[in-house]
Amino acid sequence: MQQQRFLPEYVNRKLEDFNKLQQDRDRLALAYNENTFAFRQKEKEVSLAKETIFKQLTELKSDWLKTLAELRQSKENLEKGFATMPDKNTQYSKNQRFYKLYEEFYLSMMQSKAQFEIAQAGNVPDFKILSPASLPIVPISPKKLLILGIGLVASFVVNFFFLGISYLLNNKITSAQEVEKSIHVPLLGVIPTSHRKSNSLFHVVDNPKSMVSESFRSLRTNLDFFTIGGHKKIITVTSTISGEGKSFLATNLGGVLSMSKKKVLLIDLDMRKQKNESSMLALDPSKGISTTLIKKTTWAECIQSTGLENLDFLPAGPHPPNPSELLLNGEFTNLLEELKEAYDFIVIDTPPVGLVTDGIMAMKRADLSIYVLRANYSKKEFVNTLNRISSIHKLTNLAVVLNALPTTGKTYGYGYYEDKPKRKGWRDLVKI
Repeated sequence: MQQQRFLPEYVNRKLEDFNKLQQDRDRLALAYNENTFAFRQKEKEVSLAKETIFKQLTELKSDWLKTLAELRQSKENLEKGFATMPDKNTQYSKNQRFYKLYEEFYLSMMQSKAQFEIAQAGNVPDFKILSPASLPIVPISPKKLLILGIGLVASFVVNFFFLGISYLLNNKITSAQEVEKSIHVPLLGVIPTSHRKSNSLFHVVDNPKSMVSESFRSLRTNLDFFTIGGHKKIITVTSTISGEGKSFLATNLGGVLSMSKKKVLLIDLDMRKQKNESSMLALDPSKGISTTLIKKTTWAECIQSTGLENLDFLPAGPHPPNPSELLLNGEFTNLLEELKEAYDFIVIDTPPVGLVTDGIMAMKRADLSIYVLRANYSKKEFVNTLNRISSIHKLTNLAVVLNALPTTGKTYGYGYYEDKPKRKGWRDLVKI
């Protein structure tokens, strides 16, 4: 029992279990033979418990021996350290003496320095000439080259800064290349800026040799590539907002098509707003496409002559309160089918699709829809409107025309075009 106090708890429990098993075996030995199964089973349990206890005691002995070895090693290290303690005490005393000597030497040096400075202050004046003064050969200031260089660099920096700011703030479309990179539909053509005024709405008639007239002829040629098949073609002309030149494009496109011996009808589908072009062409504004759609008049009664051969005009008529509903019913589709029987080309001037949805209904029934963008007027975000309309309404027959693109002054043809800007001579400059 005295030894069990130093044994771990788990070993003591194993010993108690072993004693119980021995007592049980002794009881069985009194009642059973040694060859019976119960006695042999109990004997086997006693043997297993005995082996387990011996194994645990062996491991415990091994651990104790390791601990004893470590304790002996620690004892030896402590004894060695204790033996060296007098030497360390001696070394500490020696270092402390050196420290006091150095401290006394430093204090004496500081005292000598103070005495030297006091003696020097009494003999040396407050100022001392380092070098004699000399007059400069060139002015020290201003340095002209340095100022000119700084001004040149500053001017470049300011110019680049303002150019960058103006480029970032400019949200207008300026070139055809910019349009081609941004749109998902083909570019049908470009209409340059005209430097000549027309007496009528038909620029192609008043200035047949101008660059604008030639661009409309190119546009007429390109129509054959965008509207393949069939001789009866419906063309709609629209834009994002008003002022981009869609009515000018529709009028002159109809005029140049009529010059090719084709019967052309120009329709003003903007029943919401009176335009200058429509007021100049419409002789009777009391009837038009609005009265035709409500079956008040027939389209033949509303057709008006433009003065050009093979070109007729169908005005918008009175402003209805529901222009979108008039285009939704089947009368508009039936009207287009009847007009296709009488005309080769039907050019429809629609309202701006960026403001109202009337033009979308006409574009869905057209063979080709022309979307007009004006240089230095249309915003870059209008291209996003065009792409969105094309994607939402699944318009596969959509093309873009860039209007009023400024010319660079370099034209081919050796004087073929008549609308080149006149150069000012010295006489003009004197007048100015």
